[in-house]
Parts: sequence; C-alpha cells; structure tokens
Amino acid sequence: MRLPPHVIVSRAIVTDGNSSAASIPLAVEKMLSSGRVRSGDLALFLGFGGGITWAAQVVRLP
Repeated sequence: MRLPPHVIVSRAIVTDGNSSAASIPLAVEKMLSSGRVRSGDLALFLGFGGGITWAAQVVRLP
C-alpha cells in the first residue's frame, strides 16, 4: 500500500485470527499496551463482516 513510515498497522490477525466483533478492540488493546500507539492518537478502524459488509471510523484512542 506504500504507507508512509509513520503509519502504524496492526497485525493482530496473525495471532488472534478472526475474533468477530472483538477483533478491533483486541488489536487496539495490544497496540496500546505495547506502546506502539498512545492515548490520544488518531486511529482508523476498518472492519469487514459477514454478508460482505464493512464499516470504517476515525477515532481518538482512549
């Protein structure tokens, strides 16, 4: 995707697999606890669901 070096991408799918509705919160918790992101940073959440549905939202991390 040629993202700039300052853009951090979660790789939680590698260890957590598809955990349905918990995928995004699990990824956020891992990134916050590892120090890869900080409280107050902006994040883009992008999720895909059953029936080829998807949603995206930009949020400020807690």
